Amino acid sequence: MPSTRRQFLINGIGVTASLAAMPLLPNALARTPRKRERVLVVLQLSGGNDGLNTVIPRTQDAYYRLRPTLAIGSNAVHALDKNYGLHPSMGALAKVFEEQKLAVLHGVGHTVQERSHFRSMEIWHTASTALPLADTGWLGRLSDQISARSPGSMPALHIGAGTLPLALRGHGHLPPTVRDPKGFLLEPNTPAFASSREQLLSASSADGDLDFLRNSAKSTYTAAKRMTELTSAKSSVSYPNTELGRQLKLVARLISGEFGTRVFQVELGGFDHHSRQAPAHQALLGQLSNALAAFQGDLDESGHDDRVMTLVFSEFGRRAAENGSRGTDHGAGAPAFLMGSKVRAGLHGTGPDLTQLVDGDVAVTTDFRSVYTTLEQSWMGMKPSTRAKALPLLG
Repeated sequence: MPSTRRQFLINGIGVTASLAAMPLLPNALARTPRKRERVLVVLQLSGGNDGLNTVIPRTQDAYYRLRPTLAIGSNAVHALDKNYGLHPSMGALAKVFEEQKLAVLHGVGHTVQERSHFRSMEIWHTASTALPLADTGWLGRLSDQISARSPGSMPALHIGAGTLPLALRGHGHLPPTVRDPKGFLLEPNTPAFASSREQLLSASSADGDLDFLRNSAKSTYTAAKRMTELTSAKSSVSYPNTELGRQLKLVARLISGEFGTRVFQVELGGFDHHSRQAPAHQALLGQLSNALAAFQGDLDESGHDDRVMTLVFSEFGRRAAENGSRGTDHGAGAPAFLMGSKVRAGLHGTGPDLTQLVDGDVAVTTDFRSVYTTLEQSWMGMKPSTRAKALPLLG
């Protein structure tokens, strides 16, 4: 029988909890594991990012034939090598590449091409193409292993709006969702409010579910207080005034403050550009580039860059040819990024050949599960979710 779940929101911290894990959650929200352990940050680009206009095959004539209005001129891109370049709005990330802290992975994806956002995201989140759908995600299973090795820790956090992503759902661990960094501020912090809150949280009842939520709320407030202290720390790094910038700044503060969480997931949406793609895509890629560059710079400054790896992916790429509305439709293979000072910087895998399309799509040449294995096993030191082999992506 599926376990019963309870959800609640306290000052911006949303907790989804399984009653089967009732004894675990309060401790997990209140304690901090060992310091200096490796951290994984996963950034999801939701909607299906157009990989061909992100990592541009600037020397392929077919690119310009297939995209008469959307193609980016070869001289406008930020060159990665003689054949590929980043979109003109991604200058900040191009500097990270020049600093040897960015790996570009060609043709990442899976072979189940139903062109459905929901189905593709299920596959990415569970690391499985099988049906019926698994009830745990790859990051949730990773968090279960972390929790088993460090009992009482808070292995993972979801930063952003919406419900807890399937990727983060584990067997024994369901991480909190932090919807807004400002939610860490426990206001109004008046004596009357504090007294009422303390009475509420210290009371007991015969209702087991209510006591569970009360205990979870108490430990959530404890965690929130600690988070507030960390997020108020100063940094000389200037982040862009965007939602993604604020979220990654929060992640950086929690890492540098040794909060103890080892897995973070954040999201940037809006990539489903079926029409008038160019200006919207340019704006999103600019947000992405500036926020990632600031995040890496912050980690460099704080001295935590050597223990943080950031994965950037989208559920699929776009069709190679633009459509009649100056947009692109759902496709297949697309580039992914790995960022960090311990990555093997450069371009990896087989780049797209636009004269050898698969049903009009960029071919999938890198199994996304191999990327996961690299991160689970080679980076985090845990058992991988699948039998896919790790890739030589780490320095």
